[in-house]
Amino acid sequence: MRIAYVHGYDGITAPLFLGALLALGASPAKIVASWQLLQLPPVELNGTPVPDKEMTATQVTWTPPERAWTMSQGGAHDLFRRLLASTAPTSLQQRVLHMLEHFTNAVAYAHGREPASVEAMSSPWLPEILYLGSAVACALDELAIDQLVAAPVPLGTGWIDDAAGRRPVPHPYTAALCRGVPIYSTGVPPHEERTTVAGAALLTAFASHFGPPPDMTLVGAGYGQEVGAPTTAPRHLQVLLGDTVGPAAAERIAVMEANIDDMNPEFYESIAERLFAHGALDVTLTPLYMKKNRPATTLTVLAPLPAVSRLAQAMLQETSTFGVRVHEVWRHKLDRFHRPVETHYGSVPVKCGVLEGRIVQAAPEYDACKRLAREQGVPVRLVYAAAASLAASWLAGPAEPR
Repeated sequence: MRIAYVHGYDGITAPLFLGALLALGASPAKIVASWQLLQLPPVELNGTPVPDKEMTATQVTWTPPERAWTMSQGGAHDLFRRLLASTAPTSLQQRVLHMLEHFTNAVAYAHGREPASVEAMSSPWLPEILYLGSAVACALDELAIDQLVAAPVPLGTGWIDDAAGRRPVPHPYTAALCRGVPIYSTGVPPHEERTTVAGAALLTAFASHFGPPPDMTLVGAGYGQEVGAPTTAPRHLQVLLGDTVGPAAAERIAVMEANIDDMNPEFYESIAERLFAHGALDVTLTPLYMKKNRPATTLTVLAPLPAVSRLAQAMLQETSTFGVRVHEVWRHKLDRFHRPVETHYGSVPVKCGVLEGRIVQAAPEYDACKRLAREQGVPVRLVYAAAASLAASWLAGPAEPR
């Protein structure tokens, strides 16, 4: 697995983030081509290597488009529809849609109401988030980065006076985007916006978790540079690139829920099949009572973050719900593999869960046990017990498949 560790020791901005990925080998030409696939109006993008005292960093320059094109009669819905209808790869589409949804949700939180798509779509930050965010998504794909991990975010304190008047540092949108993220202000100069709205939107949308660097074999480092006022020193951001064996310890996923009280329960089987086909990690049903004591069901879907958009659409189309709740959580999971066990009923595959190189779970596959029970004319519990008894000897043993 390839991991990128983002260390924004001078702050987090979209040009700094993208510059570090360009320094690691991402291609500006491929990014511009991805904008065309996403049907975004053309803009110029350049990454210029700039020698510094102890390293060479890449400085990003780009020409923002006119913002008016992003705001159509359909607002956020129309923009999402256009992105979904584009010819860009599905993985890129889903990353960009997740980032925009993440930003829109943060804007709604800052304004204290939902939906806040009008405020999000008219935000002066939107072009930078859309263009440089999609550029970062394209670079992550090109560099074959499987997981993004980030250091705690420097936010600082104080205020800034600008054309809109006096506003706090961090910006209210930045604070909303960084909910659940470790932050610090020690050593960050007051009254300076080291982490911008766009930088926070990109990092918090794409990072799986925040903390110290993961254990990995370091294979490269890239640096982004951004120049502010003439009297201030250039700022930098570091991205460390490394490889690790097996999956990382934790990942961020989405929990999607809808309460349903007016649908034929026979439909749930078909709905679950559709959701799994769209990339759901798990689908569960929980009984509950709603207002007026109406019996209902909570449909819960665990989803990879890039799949949230298409799964939300499927839930809205396939069920009778009028809305889907989404929140992000961290998930720790075991590595896993299958190993067959030979019982006197036949061969049964066993799913093994691995923690720190040792098998800690061994569960026979139920469908295989059911098939053998039917063929042998015995209760399924006997086949399952025979397979589980043999597999129990593997517990605490090494994880190498046999």
